[in-house]
Amino acid sequence: MTIGEIISFEAPRIIGRYRTEQTSPEESELLLVARDALLFISELGQDYRFEDYRRSPGAALPPSGGKTSIETLLGEAAGLLVRIRGELHLPEEKELASVVIDALHFIASTGQHTAFEAFRRDALAPRPPHVFASFRTREEAKAWLDHQPEPPAQGQVLVAGEYYQFYYFRELNRRGLLPQFTVEMLIRLLMEEGPPATVASFVSHEEAEDWLAKQLAPPTHAFILIGGEYHLAVFHENLHHRAIHPVSIVERLEKWEREQKSRTGAHSGSCPGARQGPE
Repeated sequence: MTIGEIISFEAPRIIGRYRTEQTSPEESELLLVARDALLFISELGQDYRFEDYRRSPGAALPPSGGKTSIETLLGEAAGLLVRIRGELHLPEEKELASVVIDALHFIASTGQHTAFEAFRRDALAPRPPHVFASFRTREEAKAWLDHQPEPPAQGQVLVAGEYYQFYYFRELNRRGLLPQFTVEMLIRLLMEEGPPATVASFVSHEEAEDWLAKQLAPPTHAFILIGGEYHLAVFHENLHHRAIHPVSIVERLEKWEREQKSRTGAHSGSCPGARQGPE
């Protein structure tokens, strides 16, 4: 079993089991912190970095010195998981609890508590995914992925404004890049309850782009109207990348879904760009 499978599927089961029992509100919150620690590591493609951390001497030692509130939460969550580990009997369950404990220590000891706090703040809200880089062409994106000695295990990049999912299997030294219906799925999710509220209205696309470029601190995403049609403005702060997508692009996703249903033997529920295993 790979470290990615453990983080994404196995370790969360220990947390889920205890959250379904009669836990106090305080313990339930700490278990959510532990769950989010695993999600954080996975979403940022840090599977192998975390795996290497666990193999290093003293990796499980908690950080010392003054702590911020989020570092305190990480420490308290780790303490709760230590107690839970002591109550488990099967060696494999104890190991999974240790993975969760190490995930909490990993975030704090690698100085990612601020990023983790921001991740938790937005974790439950629909939002654009973290994007690692932006490229003009797919060839440039592939060259970036191929020339990294140790790329993230998975993540997303932008290619000419379109979202692509990349993956890396260290065991096989295999890398790949696949298109993703990221913004289409986000728009559909945001519009499930009907026409959204808009923050601004423009006559032309150029006018809207000028407005977005002048925003000093735009939100990660917001709906606007251009010529009476809905558009989603997206901002990736880490790349300083701003883009405007017409809501009508959801039709591309719906067309793809219809094609999948019509194909004999098509895998239901699959989506281009989702992380795939080696063939």
